[in-house]
Amino acid sequence: MRKRSTDRGAAAVELALLMPLLLLLIFGIIDFGRALNAQITITQAAREGARLASLKQPNVVSKTQSAATGLSDVNVSVTACPGTPTPSSDATVQTTYTFEFVTPVGGIASLFGGGGLGDPITLTAKGVMPCEA
Repeated sequence: MRKRSTDRGAAAVELALLMPLLLLLIFGIIDFGRALNAQITITQAAREGARLASLKQPNVVSKTQSAATGLSDVNVSVTACPGTPTPSSDATVQTTYTFEFVTPVGGIASLFGGGGLGDPITLTAKGVMPCEA
């Protein structure tokens, strides 16, 4: 049996309807993976900074920033150990990073009424270690 001529464009229409959803899914997977990698990196950097601060090492901020390999403009705040630490004294390092999406996930999401999906997000991590006496 021969196809009717009215069915010829059905595949193209179906592809046109589903392509934005497929692209949104693929771009979301890509950017989610990048964001997860950045979160793990700043978490590890915060832990490293807290360890350095608990040992009263110099240049904690710059060493914490260099521990966040592959990321630039990582903000670091340090609460150092007191001069004479008590058993409950902790060194705290908090890292903050602004993550930018590289895929047009926001533009595609806006086709479906989503808003703010492509805006930069702020990732934070905190490392806490007891002060060495």
